[in-house]
Amino acid sequence: MTLSSTGPLAGIRVIDITRALTGPFCTMILGDLGADVIKVEIPGRGDEARHWGPPFAGGAGPNYLGFNRNKRSVEIDLHDAEGQAAVRALVATADVVVENFRPGTMTKFGVGYDTLKPLRPGLIYCAISGYGKEGPLANWPAMDLMIQAVSGIMALTGEIDGRPHKAAAPITDLFGGFSAAIAIMGAIHERSKTGEGREIDISMLDSAFVILGQSVAAWGMNGQDPQRVGNAHPLMAPYQSFRTKTQEIVCAITQQKRWERMCTMPEFTHLLSRPELATQVLRNTNRVALCEEMEKILQTQTADYWLAHFFRLELPAAPVNTIAQIAQHPHVTARGSLMEIEYPPGSGNKIKIPGMPWRDVAAAGPARNPPALGEHTAEVLAECGYKARK
Repeated sequence: MTLSSTGPLAGIRVIDITRALTGPFCTMILGDLGADVIKVEIPGRGDEARHWGPPFAGGAGPNYLGFNRNKRSVEIDLHDAEGQAAVRALVATADVVVENFRPGTMTKFGVGYDTLKPLRPGLIYCAISGYGKEGPLANWPAMDLMIQAVSGIMALTGEIDGRPHKAAAPITDLFGGFSAAIAIMGAIHERSKTGEGREIDISMLDSAFVILGQSVAAWGMNGQDPQRVGNAHPLMAPYQSFRTKTQEIVCAITQQKRWERMCTMPEFTHLLSRPELATQVLRNTNRVALCEEMEKILQTQTADYWLAHFFRLELPAAPVNTIAQIAQHPHVTARGSLMEIEYPPGSGNKIKIPGMPWRDVAAAGPARNPPALGEHTAEVLAECGYKARK
């Protein structure tokens, strides 16, 4: 199989020289949308994410299986001249190169942007790194944990009086990958009009600032460092999690009409007459006392009891689910939010993983399951007409 024939990016070939998470997530997005993604991996070892955590299926861990569908794997060693020549041959047939090495590494290997551009004048070259290719932090090593720490995300996450916490999901990896994919698609559209490619520099730290837009803007307005508020919201109340008799729930009462509707429930009616809770500003000012009182009330009944009343009044509320609970929920099943992959290839071993939210423009299931290491080396090199010199 050569270039993909379906999807909005059909006919676009991507050389994926990435590993771990943010780069593979970016290229998986492109593959889901129809691009032909060729994953370049170190011979014998492959993407380091193949080895993270206990082996689940065929020796691969969940990080690899979750972010590498719709790709073909080739084994090429960038450390030697033969491998570098093979990459240049691949790029001569490609539209996009994505890499997530530390700045300068690809140039050291002889396959940096300045070397590759003459081979393919319309080449779109996207480099993803922790801090970008320039600036005082450019050469710092980075992974999601480091970026969550440096960016301020960790300082704002966790209980008010507790230690800083990272988010449970690798949010800076994922948002960095999303940012790169969006930039690449914009460059592909631009090239369709100008014929020109471009170099794209994506910083995970820059992407983290987008996540922190509200907090950074608040600091910019008043000069005060935002503080942790736990599961609450710094600008609205009640907007947080609450314990009930059976399960934790969340609710967000962010409008006066919603507050008045909530207070039609007999258990909360008395709050409507309290002058210190009369407006959203006052409720936020008195958030701690208000939410402590609400939680005492909510703990008198089950989560199902309260959620039924919130839903009846069309108020935003939800249970705090575990992954197992939401993954098996009838809504997730009805939406087709999860897809099945097979790994190892041809084994019949099926694993559920998240699909993409844009199912209207991408296939409901993977055109290709995550590849075994080097599964397509001969196929891909033959397509680009490369013959090993050794």
